[in-house]
Amino acid sequence: MQPARPTVRGLLMPGSGPVVRAVVAGRPGLALLDTGASMSVVDRELARGLPSPGAAEWAGVNADGGRSLAALRTVHVEIVGDGRIFALDMIEVPGIRAKVPGLDVLCLLGWDFLETCRLVCDGPAGAFELTLPPPVRAQRRRR
Repeated sequence: MQPARPTVRGLLMPGSGPVVRAVVAGRPGLALLDTGASMSVVDRELARGLPSPGAAEWAGVNADGGRSLAALRTVHVEIVGDGRIFALDMIEVPGIRAKVPGLDVLCLLGWDFLETCRLVCDGPAGAFELTLPPPVRAQRRRR
């Protein structure tokens, strides 16, 4: 029998979209579900001192279409209501928190995380449902 897939429900925030309560690198706040991002991103201020597996080249949607190099950081993320801790390599970018006024957004969760989830948005109701990856089954011990 397959283990149940945990589901988190929330409200779509005007001007930003679906956000979930999360603990990111030990700090409580919000994670924005960013379906337009191929990789997850963490605020540089929060990323200081976190381990780095290297760097990544990335391009944002902007006027000049330029590409940038940024440090990758291994970030532990817990979605409140699930209890599991996900270790994600995220691009370190300055000013994420300032770009979402009124919300304490610590990271953006992109397709590298969302591809294993199911996200259903109900625009008229202003709500969403995020079904997380199934828990890893515990191995039975043989005697």
